[in-house]
Amino acid sequence: MEMEAAVQALAALAQPDRLGVYRLLVRAGSAGLAAGAIARALGLRPQTLTFHLNQLAAAGLVDRRRAGRQRIYALRPEATQALFSFLGEDCCQGRTDLCLPAGAGARARSEALRAKQERPTVLFLCARNSARSQMAEALMRWNAGRRFDVYSAGLRPTDVHPHARAVLEEIGVRTDGLVSTDLGDVLGHIGIDHAIVVCDEADRACRDIQAFARRREFWPIDDPDVEGFDQDQSLASFRAARDVLDERIRAWLRGGIQN
Repeated sequence: MEMEAAVQALAALAQPDRLGVYRLLVRAGSAGLAAGAIARALGLRPQTLTFHLNQLAAAGLVDRRRAGRQRIYALRPEATQALFSFLGEDCCQGRTDLCLPAGAGARARSEALRAKQERPTVLFLCARNSARSQMAEALMRWNAGRRFDVYSAGLRPTDVHPHARAVLEEIGVRTDGLVSTDLGDVLGHIGIDHAIVVCDEADRACRDIQAFARRREFWPIDDPDVEGFDQDQSLASFRAARDVLDERIRAWLRGGIQN
């Protein structure tokens, strides 16, 4: 990457909302995201988002394509790779004391965070952080007491499903602390000991993320939010997912987990 192109790319990223768009598109991968989905996720007005996306596209960091009536935006991986290469090789001259190998910096930050934490941490991860991971977070707190600090997050978080709250509360599990959280708001802020992925989409995405937890497990749980179900069917589906998660968590806690 030439100096001029690197300066343009860095300038495009040197604004909080644009950096937020960039981070969101990183997690979306090659599939990209529609402009409307980006605006909703980041709480940006359409006109403001259009301006930021145009800046990222002009810097060569983002591609645009049409999908019916929607315009889809996705990162250009080669542009990000070229920028990192420029910073690591041209600017830092390959010095290992300044530019750590890929992933090493993230691991070092995570270890530093863990050193400050009183208890081991558990993160439940799914696509929307609306049902399975939320129920798992609440059930882990209920079963484990103060043994762990427990969190949940999503790749594209939405609101907590009311049926998730309902089926937890009917067995006496508190839900007042459940809030949908973006994975980007967790990484780099919490040292994660155990990451437990509860949906296929998040499991696939994790394969492209540098190791962000000491241990990662995959518990495939069927999505209880089934389109077309009436209220009774939906509640039954959420109860089934709740009970599977509760059983898995109890077994996991009995299994002599390494902290």
